[in-house]
Order: sequence, then C-alpha cells, then structure tokens
Amino acid sequence: MKKLFLAATPLMFAIAACDGPAEETGEKVDDVIEAEAEVLDEQAELEEAQADLAEEKADLATDEVTSAEMDQKAEELKDSADQKEDAADEI
Repeated sequence: MKKLFLAATPLMFAIAACDGPAEETGEKVDDVIEAEAEVLDEQAELEEAQADLAEEKADLATDEVTSAEMDQKAEELKDSADQKEDAADEI
C-alpha cells in the first residue's frame, strides 16, 4: 500500500498543479497565439481585397503596360495573401 501511495504522489501533485498559475499562463499564451493567427487572417483578407482592386484597375487601364502592371500587382497580392492564410492555419 505504501508503494502505491509513493507511486501516486507525483501524479497527485501534477494534477493539483493543473489549476495553478502555469495553466493560467498557458491559456494566456494560447490566447496570444490565436490573436496572431486572426491578425494574419485579416491581413490576408485585406490583401485579397487589394488584389481585387488592382484587377479592376487593370480592366480600366487604357494601355497594355498599365494593365499588365496591375495584373502583376494583383497576382503578387494574392500570393502574399495565400502565404499569410497558410501561416495562420499552421499556428
């Protein structure tokens, strides 16, 4: 019986520590990480909107060079937005 008690003692301390400051700190860290992921998602959404705007400007462009430049900018913004979304998903 003593051996069982001695073997279970570290487990009891570990369970008791779950409600302590370490758990609260862990939850705060999780909240920060979640907020970072949300920021990345919002930045990606903004870049997608900017890409849409660039595509619309390309459609209105009167010369081919300006149109091509705006299309290129739109592609770059979309690529950046995709990378940010992927990074947010990995967090």
